[in-house]
Amino acid sequence: MKPYRKLTLPAASLALLSLQGCSYPIIGTDSAKVASAIGHIEPSKKDTCETQKQIAAQSSRIDTIVKGKETVYKAPACDDKQPEPKTS
Repeated sequence: MKPYRKLTLPAASLALLSLQGCSYPIIGTDSAKVASAIGHIEPSKKDTCETQKQIAAQSSRIDTIVKGKETVYKAPACDDKQPEPKTS
């Protein structure tokens, strides 16, 4: 069995060495295109208040990325308390 050999180059150097012969360009992701592709969820009045808040927050994040400026949506005021069933 061969003895364990330690690597002498740091991991970053190894990564750079592996990219030297790479003929493919490194391309970043266009965040606005990705955000547009994700799209929005249509809220429903049947959703819980928490779900409506989360949908508004998600839509805010998506439109902020797409438009390039802060966009904030708020869920309509709601109450998750269900009425007590009537018993006679």
